[in-house]
Amino acid sequence: MATEPELKRELAEERRELTNAVADLREELNHTAERGKQVGTMVAAVAGAALAIRTALKIRRRFGDD
Repeated sequence: MATEPELKRELAEERRELTNAVADLREELNHTAERGKQVGTMVAAVAGAALAIRTALKIRRRFGDD
């Protein structure tokens, strides 16, 4: 059976490992969030460009028919 100092040492090691695991997960979540923001920005830019092109084509057709 483990002695009290050994148990304390094992608990401290487990605590350190859990703390490191949580830190790693937080870092991965931050990276994922950043990628999500970048994708959102790209989608918005593409949607804006598509809307601008569609509007330009409508204007061109309208004034081209005169």
